[in-house]
Amino acid sequence: MEKQEREERKHLEAMDRKIERLQEKVIKKHKEYSVLAEELSTLLNERHPERKIERAKQALYDAYVESERSLDEIIDLIRNADEWI
Repeated sequence: MEKQEREERKHLEAMDRKIERLQEKVIKKHKEYSVLAEELSTLLNERHPERKIERAKQALYDAYVESERSLDEIIDLIRNADEWI
């Protein structure tokens, strides 16, 4: 029984070491991915400036829909923004 327990413990320790190594690799790769994704996004925005405009339009529309305010209310808020600041 002791031998079986030692073997099981060794097996679990080996698995723990492998898990730790893989977690470290995943963290490293995730950081690399984040840097590359940001660089890609920057280049795409530079290459296709209309994408930025389209995202801004979509963000404004989404905010309008979520606000549950009328378009007239939003225009009034924009025109009188100095009063709110």
